[in-house]
Amino acid sequence: MKKILLLALVAQLFCGCGAVQMQTPTYKNYARVKAMSDLRPITVAELRQLIDADTEHYKVVVLTSTCCGYCVKSMCDTYPKKMAECGDSVRWIFVESDYSTAQYMPNTYAQYHIDAERYWIDDTLPQYRTLIVKNMGTIVWNAIFHAGKSFEELGFDESDNRDNNVANAIADTPQPITSVTGIPNTFMFDKHNRLKCTQYIYSADSTAFGPTDIRDITVPVTQLDYAKVDTLSYLSVPQVCTPEGCQ
Repeated sequence: MKKILLLALVAQLFCGCGAVQMQTPTYKNYARVKAMSDLRPITVAELRQLIDADTEHYKVVVLTSTCCGYCVKSMCDTYPKKMAECGDSVRWIFVESDYSTAQYMPNTYAQYHIDAERYWIDDTLPQYRTLIVKNMGTIVWNAIFHAGKSFEELGFDESDNRDNNVANAIADTPQPITSVTGIPNTFMFDKHNRLKCTQYIYSADSTAFGPTDIRDITVPVTQLDYAKVDTLSYLSVPQVCTPEGCQ
């Protein structure tokens, strides 16, 4: 069973969007994307500077991927509506999470009529290093014959906890961000660059803290209370939560 799951993972990495758009996390593809003049690479530090420098607008930073079903769905049915609510008072910044799918950005954004700034993260610092395949032959061989090995031993190279590392680097928050474990993710900032945050409660023993998802709000971005941390509970029985825990 482990071997089947690992082989499925390998197939998914290279066929993440079906037969047309494919994720290709290889050194060769990285070099090709890096050379594309119509794509704008950005480091995590530069993204933070971009956010901090603008104190005239509310800002929505979308960490996304053109080969992610939920990401593309949000481009179709969520972001255009939210963008229309506030017009020019909100600055939208779309950031492709890594190089492996960045080449599809121009066509995808045109298809869904997303006219906003867009970048892709290009950062070699260990804490932001994205998934890259050292040797595809090694990946396949190890997936078949050494299913119990770790990702690193299998031949993958990626930083631990990358998404949360990026999130914590671009915003100052009252406690470390722990909820950003995938994409899409939206980071909503007010004009003072305060990030709108939510405490997520999954169970009595499982909570997470992080940016409020724009799909969870019912008012325009400009009407949120950025000084308040909201609470979103997935429990059937409401609990009272304090900094010491939930009861």
